[in-house]
Amino acid sequence: MTDIWFVVHHKNLWDIDNRLIGFWKKNQSDLIKVGDYVIYYRAGYKEIVGVFKVVQKGANLNQNFHDPDIAEKPIFQSRLELISDNIICYRPATEIGFSFFEEWRRNRYGGLGKQVFRAKREGV
Repeated sequence: MTDIWFVVHHKNLWDIDNRLIGFWKKNQSDLIKVGDYVIYYRAGYKEIVGVFKVVQKGANLNQNFHDPDIAEKPIFQSRLELISDNIICYRPATEIGFSFFEEWRRNRYGGLGKQVFRAKREGV
């Protein structure tokens, strides 16, 4: 079964490799499977940069994919394929029709403690 995830990712990692997401918390990485879709939200810049399909998973796919602001090096990585970057959603925090809204709203000021949220339209 294919899932759609809303992923809040560290802003600086996009500049290192904009087709890779990585997590130092394995339990968050394990939620996302090859073939799933990711709505990628770039934290810090407060923008959705695209919808991607996960095409590969592994540890240390890109050895340089880490940021000194993050305490631990993210090693659980997913390679992404761009599906669409033509997204108009200037304020995702107001998109209450999506299943991730309430949980993300409660957690978004907690730093990078939680980064992965199930994303689907309510009633679907």
